[in-house]
Amino acid sequence: MKKFFTSMLLAGAVMFGMQAQDVNVWVLGNVGDQGWDPSVGTMMTWDEETQCYVLTADFNANSYFSFTTALAETSSGWDDIRPFRFGAPSNNFVVDDNLDNPIACGDYGASADNAFLIKGAANYTITLMIDEEFGNMVAFERNGEVVPEPDPVDEGHIYLMGDVNNIGWVTNTSFKMNEEGDGIFTANINVVADSIGYFGFTHARSTMYDSSWDAVAPFRFAAADSINSIVVLGEPMAVGEAGNFDHSFALAPGKYIITLDMNANTLTVVENTANYMYIIGNDPFGGWNPAAGMEMEEIEEGVFQAKATITGDADGNCWFIFSGDSGSWDAVNALRYGPAADATEDQVVVIGEETTTQLTTSNNSYKITCDGSEYTFTFNLNTLTFKVEGGQAGVPGDANGDGLVDISDVNSVINQMLGKEALIPACDVNGDGVIDISDVNAVINLMLGK
Repeated sequence: MKKFFTSMLLAGAVMFGMQAQDVNVWVLGNVGDQGWDPSVGTMMTWDEETQCYVLTADFNANSYFSFTTALAETSSGWDDIRPFRFGAPSNNFVVDDNLDNPIACGDYGASADNAFLIKGAANYTITLMIDEEFGNMVAFERNGEVVPEPDPVDEGHIYLMGDVNNIGWVTNTSFKMNEEGDGIFTANINVVADSIGYFGFTHARSTMYDSSWDAVAPFRFAAADSINSIVVLGEPMAVGEAGNFDHSFALAPGKYIITLDMNANTLTVVENTANYMYIIGNDPFGGWNPAAGMEMEEIEEGVFQAKATITGDADGNCWFIFSGDSGSWDAVNALRYGPAADATEDQVVVIGEETTTQLTTSNNSYKITCDGSEYTFTFNLNTLTFKVEGGQAGVPGDANGDGLVDISDVNSVINQMLGKEALIPACDVNGDGVIDISDVNAVINLMLGK
């Protein structure tokens, strides 16, 4: 590659002199048909001429990816490779807007969840310079023209869009309705608005990141009678034909069940007085299968509870979210409670402490470290808080459970820090979900009675 950006990267390599050609580098994420799996990556090739890593590959539209110098042993090993991962300087950094220009990557670990984004489907060459002292640089070259994709894609379904289920007016994130058969479509909705929420329907949604509304408009439909038709609960209301895209229905904030009858061209809305809450995550919460999520019991109005014996993964870790629905990922994400939308990593939850949650669009999860005993989850929809209680924490710093903190426990916590022993909750003295040097120091202080 003789382009200007390659020359710049080569000049940087000569100047810094810190190339790590003995290190393997993989691209994580959407490379061709590859998905997000910490144990699967596309390896880059070391190029002697440029002293950089190079990969030429096909990318589909809306491909997200980052880099790593290590792969996990299993598909659940995201935490294992976090220190080796690095990504974009900011999350969803658009490659298409920065072609032919060197880009400074984020720091190892800190930028692990910051994905690069390729919007246009094409073949691309990625050139990466690894520098241990000055940071990593990457450049992208598009080889040929962007491959056009159908926009929008009519999947033969009906989607909701608007001020419902935390969606917003976005062409590619509309909410798929349940297909009951015989032209009947239903959905549980949560109208999220300051005063009145407006919504409509579409027969098609876009697959493109920044689709034009003009492309989706012929498929949109809503109220037949007026531009903003106020919904009367319990009464069938006339629905217009596709193409009346400037019309919408209007509802006060709240929870509703809507039924769309495409035979009679009517919409019926009733208030949803029932409350549901599910825990969805790795075992025992369904293995991230929404339909197998654990339903919580409503012990008082708006307060839900569930008990589960949790072993977690090999390190005792368990990840989870809460949702008011478990029918599909579309339904789950529409009523998803988890870390804040701007969170860049999973949130560690301290056992026994109350945690504030929120309706969110974040893909991040909550994380706890378990010891194989029973835990109680209590979710309060009234205050948007939850608490996880239980476990056999034992004496802080007591690794072998003999009730004392001595030199054997210090040795054990060092081994845990080095990954030679499984994490023991009692040794996580500061409760941050990891065993590190601060815990070693804390256990030594406990042994010395400080």
